[in-house]
Amino acid sequence: MLDLDDRVNRVYNPEVRPLVQEAHRCYSSGSARGAIVLAWTAVCADLITKAQTLKEDGEAAAADLVATVEKAQGSKEEEAIPLMLAVERTLLDTAETLELIDHTQKKQLERLRDDRNMCAHPSLRPLGELYEPTMEYARAHLAAALEAVLIHPPSQGRKIVKSFAAHVADPAYAFDAAYLAYAFFDRVRPSARAKVVEFAAKFAILEIDAPELSITPERYADRMAECLRCFAARDAALAKSAVAKQMARLERADPGVQLRALARLGDLPAFWASMAAPMRALYNTRIEGITATLPPGRMSKESIDVLALVAHPEIRACLPALVTAFEALSTSRTVRVIAARPDPYFVPFLPDLLKQAGSFDAGEFRAANAVLPCAAFFDLEQLRAVLRQWQDNDQCWGREMPSYLIELYELTAHLGAERDTVWRAFLTELLPYDDVYETLSSGMGLTVDRPDEDA
Repeated sequence: MLDLDDRVNRVYNPEVRPLVQEAHRCYSSGSARGAIVLAWTAVCADLITKAQTLKEDGEAAAADLVATVEKAQGSKEEEAIPLMLAVERTLLDTAETLELIDHTQKKQLERLRDDRNMCAHPSLRPLGELYEPTMEYARAHLAAALEAVLIHPPSQGRKIVKSFAAHVADPAYAFDAAYLAYAFFDRVRPSARAKVVEFAAKFAILEIDAPELSITPERYADRMAECLRCFAARDAALAKSAVAKQMARLERADPGVQLRALARLGDLPAFWASMAAPMRALYNTRIEGITATLPPGRMSKESIDVLALVAHPEIRACLPALVTAFEALSTSRTVRVIAARPDPYFVPFLPDLLKQAGSFDAGEFRAANAVLPCAAFFDLEQLRAVLRQWQDNDQCWGREMPSYLIELYELTAHLGAERDTVWRAFLTELLPYDDVYETLSSGMGLTVDRPDEDA
C-alpha cells in the first residue's frame, strides 16, 4: 500500500503542495468528500502549471490551453468561470497529448473528476439521494492523483529522452551519478524512466551511430554504459528488462561491437542475466583467441577491459577462457589489465611482478600501475610478501620508488596498528642505506632502533 504521507511530501510543485496537504488532512480526519474535491483541484492546478512550463519550452500542443487560462485570468469573474470550465473539460485530453499522463492514468483521473462532480453536486444522483463517497474511494483517488501527476516534474517521454541524449553527448559531459539519477530517473515519470533506461541500454550495447549528436559511437557507448550502471543501481529489474530487449540485436552485431559490449558491461549483472547460453559460448571462444591474435605492443582498450573481467568469480565461471588468457599474458600486459580493474583477485600476482622487474623503469611501472592500485586489498601477509620482493630486487629502487613506498604505506592504513610492525621490520633492513631510510622514515613518520654499534 502506498505511503500517502511520503507521497504528499514529494509533491513536485511547491504552490500545489498546500492543496494536496489539505486534501490529505481531509482524508485523515474522515472527510472523504473534501479529500476528493481538493484532490481534483490540485490535479487541475498542477497540470495547468506544467502546461505553462512546456509552452515556455516550445511545446506547441500546450499553447491553446495556456492561452485560454491566461484569457480567463484577465477576464471578469462571469466570463472567467465558463472559460475555466472549458479548460477543465479538456484538461486530461491535453495532458495525455503532452505525455504528462498516459491512457491508463487518464482513465483514473477521469474517475476522480466524475467523483469530484458528484461530491460538489451531490444531488446529481437519479433519485435525488445525496452522494456519500467512502473513505476507500477518497484514498484511492488521492493515491492515483499523486502517482499519476502530482509527484512528477513537467517531463515528457519524448523530450526527457532527447534531453538525456543531449546531456550525455555534451562535450563538457562529466559523469555525476547523483545528478544523473536525480534529473533522469528519480524525478521522471515511470513510463519516461523506462524509455531513458532503454535508450541507455541500446546505445551502450550496440554502439549505434548518432551523427546529430557529434560524438563517436564508441565514446557515446562508454558514457551510456556509465549511465546504465547508475540506473541499474536504482532499479535492477528495469535495467535487466532494458538490456534484454537489445540482446537479439547484439547476437547479430559486428564481432568488434560484441567484444566492446562485453568489455563495457561484462560485470553488470543485468548483462549476464539477459544473455543466452550460445552467446556466452561465443564470448568464451573469442577470449581463447585474444592472446593468440594480439599484435606486438600495447593491447587495445577493449582487450584489456575484457581480460580484466577475470577478477569476477561469477564471470570466470561463465567464461573459463579468461583465466587461461590472463595467465598467458606478458608481465607488462598483466600490469595493464590489473590497472584497468584493481581487485583482490590480482594481489597474489604482485610479488612475482616485482620479482621479475628487470629495470628501474619496469619496477616503477609495475609499482605504480599494479601494486599501488591494489594496495587497499592487502592483508598483512600479502603486504609482507610485496615488501620482501621490493627489498630483494635492486631494480625496484628507481628514483620514484621511495615516494611509491610512502604512498603504499598510506594505502595500507586499513591494516591497523599491525601495519606499522610490518613496515618497521622493512625499515630495519634499510638501515645501512641512510639516505633511503631517512626519506622513508620521515615520509611515514616511523623510526626504528638502530643497533648498538658498541655492543
